[in-house]
Amino acid sequence: MNATPVPRGARRLAVTLVAGTLALTACSGVSPEKKPAGQQGLTVTALTPKASGPLDRITWAVTAEPTSFDWIYNASFETGQIMSNVCEGLLRLAPDLSLEPALAESFANPTPTTWVYKVRSGVTFHDGTPLTAEDVAFSLGRNLDAKAGSFWSGAYENVSSVKATGPLEVTVTLKQPDVLFNSYMSSPAGIVDSKATVTAKRKAYGTPGGGVNCVGPFSLGKWEKGQSMTLTRDDKYFDAARRAKAKEVVFRFVRDPAAMVNGLLSDSIDGSWFLPPSALKRLSTSGKGTVYYGKSTQGFNAIVMNTDGPLKDVRVRQALSMAIDRKGIIDAVISGAGEPQKAPAVPGSWGYAEKTYRSAWDGLKATEQDIEAAKKLVAEAGRPAKPIVVATTSAEAEVPVIGAEIQSAAKKIGLDVQIKAVPADQYNGVYTDKKAREGIDLYLTGWGTDFADPLQMYQYFQTDHFYNFSGFSDPKYDELVVKAGKTSDEEERAKLVTAAQQIVVDELVWIPLYAPYNTLFVNKRLTGTPASYMQLHYPWAADLGASL
Repeated sequence: MNATPVPRGARRLAVTLVAGTLALTACSGVSPEKKPAGQQGLTVTALTPKASGPLDRITWAVTAEPTSFDWIYNASFETGQIMSNVCEGLLRLAPDLSLEPALAESFANPTPTTWVYKVRSGVTFHDGTPLTAEDVAFSLGRNLDAKAGSFWSGAYENVSSVKATGPLEVTVTLKQPDVLFNSYMSSPAGIVDSKATVTAKRKAYGTPGGGVNCVGPFSLGKWEKGQSMTLTRDDKYFDAARRAKAKEVVFRFVRDPAAMVNGLLSDSIDGSWFLPPSALKRLSTSGKGTVYYGKSTQGFNAIVMNTDGPLKDVRVRQALSMAIDRKGIIDAVISGAGEPQKAPAVPGSWGYAEKTYRSAWDGLKATEQDIEAAKKLVAEAGRPAKPIVVATTSAEAEVPVIGAEIQSAAKKIGLDVQIKAVPADQYNGVYTDKKAREGIDLYLTGWGTDFADPLQMYQYFQTDHFYNFSGFSDPKYDELVVKAGKTSDEEERAKLVTAAQQIVVDELVWIPLYAPYNTLFVNKRLTGTPASYMQLHYPWAADLGASL
């Protein structure tokens, strides 16, 4: 993969997404998917009640301002949840996390190395110009341009060419079979914009002054730097059934959690996906709105960054994992709104062959705290001469808490952990800058898939992969993942992926901590958006409207 500033497919999860211990009562029209074991009264739902009518204006809170609105640089949660309503791709992620057609009316895979997309006719960009196959080929092709530095270039690592093969037909030719490529067309890797606009705007494209010219239920209106972005409904959006119910959606940039909560409670902010855990009780009992919990593809991990240092011996990694009080973390950090995590790819990422993935998952043992057994492992391996350095950031209040728990757990079994506080604006630097990783042994972060296929996650552990930070290398593992990437039969692919998963779990290159639920707050005057973790790849704001 090319050097890209933020992990493709990772979508580093702000821990503030998940929280809450209160019993939540589903509103009328919501069907719960399941009752999570051990979380009495907490219901995971796929949808909020359907909206009954339109609204003039919705105000939504995000915790940061996009640095760019150019889709090839879209890899942050804040940018994704806004852009998904403005710029659509060939496919989109549906509320149930399945794939559905968007700008591509249909697609075909006539040979293992060929994908053919039929572009919808009669579709226009926000400026009224028609969508053509040339626009699609140009847009996808930007990810192949090394000089452009697309964050999503990794999705194209097996692509040899993208060509318009007809007025409304685009053909993608692969170097080798790649079962994930088509799924990536539901992510920013598949977004389409006007070739004429991007070419004319050049460096101004995606900036407050240059804007964008995509296809979506909303267009980008006013962008007040440092304050807000306003989306305006496109009444000519091609899918009449999915046209936005709100005339305008204003995204306010609210970094301070207290200010966000106060805004939600005062009705100056209608909703948000970012809910500070400390405020969940207040939000849930305020009578101002409802907190929803949805299915997610995300997991929170302690990622080993250096296997040549104090965590070199797998027994030391295992001991540290066994010393951590996961139940305490889930209760204290996310207020119970999550499940034990057994492997890097969580159940929310199982989009096919679910029985096979479930069987493998059930066969994994959730790591429970066992101080005495952990001490024995340390004694066998020998106490590392150097302290284990754990990176944390104050950007998310929960991360230092988790770091402190790991430090405390390590001390109980004779390991020395030092905390390295990294400034908020530098914490993501570890993804692309080797120097930023120097001196760090363990890195705390959320990581998930962009679509429901665990293979996307397990590609990252291949030898020399861009996101294989620790340098883990296993020829058998590489063989399994490469073969899975060429296997179209879903059952067979799942068997290969779960075999690779077992190797990663045994080696404990990532120490899984918990699998959080997706959380959402909307006030009483609006409803309609899905609650599942699809807000980065689905035009969710178009579904929001007046509540009953």
